[in-house]
Amino acid sequence: MQITVLTGRYPSENSPYSHMFVHTRNVEYVAKGHQVTVLVPSTVSSEYEIDGVKVILANVFTLGKYLHNADRLMIHLLLHRVDKDMDAGYLYDIIIKDRLPTVFFIHGVESQTIWNSRREDIKWHNPWTIARWLYRDCYLIKKMIKTLRQFNQAGFPCKFVTPSKWMLDESMRHTGIDLTEKSLVIPNGIDTQHFKFDDHWKNRHQLLSIRPLFYRGKYAVDLLLEAASKQSNDFSLSLYGRGDDEKLIREVANNTIKSLNFNLKPEFINHQDIPGIHSKHGVYLAVTRMDAQGVSMCEAMASGLPTISFDTCAISEFIEHNKTGLLADSYNTEQFSEHINELIENRDLFDLIATNARSAMEAIDVRKTTSLELSEPL
Repeated sequence: MQITVLTGRYPSENSPYSHMFVHTRNVEYVAKGHQVTVLVPSTVSSEYEIDGVKVILANVFTLGKYLHNADRLMIHLLLHRVDKDMDAGYLYDIIIKDRLPTVFFIHGVESQTIWNSRREDIKWHNPWTIARWLYRDCYLIKKMIKTLRQFNQAGFPCKFVTPSKWMLDESMRHTGIDLTEKSLVIPNGIDTQHFKFDDHWKNRHQLLSIRPLFYRGKYAVDLLLEAASKQSNDFSLSLYGRGDDEKLIREVANNTIKSLNFNLKPEFINHQDIPGIHSKHGVYLAVTRMDAQGVSMCEAMASGLPTISFDTCAISEFIEHNKTGLLADSYNTEQFSEHINELIENRDLFDLIATNARSAMEAIDVRKTTSLELSEPL
């Protein structure tokens, strides 16, 4: 099968982390014997190959010429733009007009308004956040609603894929479009061969979190630091990530975390290196305010790191409390901190959760999820 993937960004030598979850899928498509070409709207034209996947960057008018080469199109995070050379609308018009078979992945940004999902991100003293809100809610989402309605037409060869039931419901709530008949819930697949199971009990006092370094908002680093401040000096916490709030996070940690050893690692992590980081830690802290799945959380679970998160959004679809992880009530950092102590004091609970979590991740191994993505008739 010739598969053409359309996406807004893609991993490259200079940007190895851009939409890596899309590349993980594509590598599996190639491993299954399919030919994969990725199309990325860009003002600068180039071509390269990565892990057997051909990548073409060009303006949308050039990319449109490649659409008819595909047996199946896969769309990830392909957004409308004001810049005509980058505007996905041109590509969508071709796909819809010529009724090209399409799998449309909805990850959240295509359908969620800021006003109804992350209103706290709007800072009235910060013009940039106001402009971002207005652009997203008043332009981008309105364009995407029109596009989704066209793909949702009866008889159009399209399936919508969301990583969780929560994300499907959320998309329909924000857009007002009933996607039920054409929708599939298929989680982002986890490479359980790459993330091998291990016993982490000996490192149980070494806590880990991998989050973009933004203090508040969906990534909830503020909640991580608040929970960490309640722990004793028997623990260390390593936070890996990059983001605009590195300085603020250091300042808050210095002022609030007096007894716990806090290690901030302001760096992007090569996907190949994550298992090595997992191996040095014992418990994964998956703080979040909003996740359609939580891929880094699932990768930690696959490695055998017992994981703690909040019972919010889609998290409970991947963590069953006291079975595959521990869930604190939404944003209850006191309870979250207590769960850390439960794990490190109870070997039976630690082992039970680690083993069950691994089994749960094997059920959504990337080889299984990509087979579902390819086998569903359009």
